[in-house]
Amino acid sequence: MPHNHSYFIAITLPEPIHSEVESLKKKIYENYHTRSVLKSPAHITIVPPFFWSNENELIEMVNSFYFKEFPVHLKNYGAFPPSVVYVDVVEDKNMLELYTSFNQYFYNRYPSLKKRHPYPFHPHVTVGNRDWKKEDFTRCWNEMKDKTYDAGFTFGKLSLLKLTESKWQILDK
Repeated sequence: MPHNHSYFIAITLPEPIHSEVESLKKKIYENYHTRSVLKSPAHITIVPPFFWSNENELIEMVNSFYFKEFPVHLKNYGAFPPSVVYVDVVEDKNMLELYTSFNQYFYNRYPSLKKRHPYPFHPHVTVGNRDWKKEDFTRCWNEMKDKTYDAGFTFGKLSLLKLTESKWQILDK
């Protein structure tokens, strides 16, 4: 029987936005000691992590999904207290339609992976999360909450990411 690996599906950020956000994540790690955020490239999660055994099947499924291109706007910062600081994504109908239609497509194809989602979809790009002390989260959020950030790109396709040696890698095939 094939070994299951951990995957997730996301919108990954293009250059130079990816490098800007990665630099911010490194700065937050250095100042506030949240290491887990460095394990994945900057992204907007569409399907959270799941286990699966057939990687080629997943690649084909992601690559066969078509959704029209649309602009994505990253604007300022937000938080999910007491553990997550993020670059906010301006939510629009295209982003919500992409999320809804891909999740329906994905979970219809793989119903055994259906998870109960305790939170509504809130597109964001995490820059600090989970593995920090509450006071570090508070200090970081107090520093970030009034800062501005403004960037945009055109969504073109989804990415499949795989957990390899404790880091998430984008599978481009």
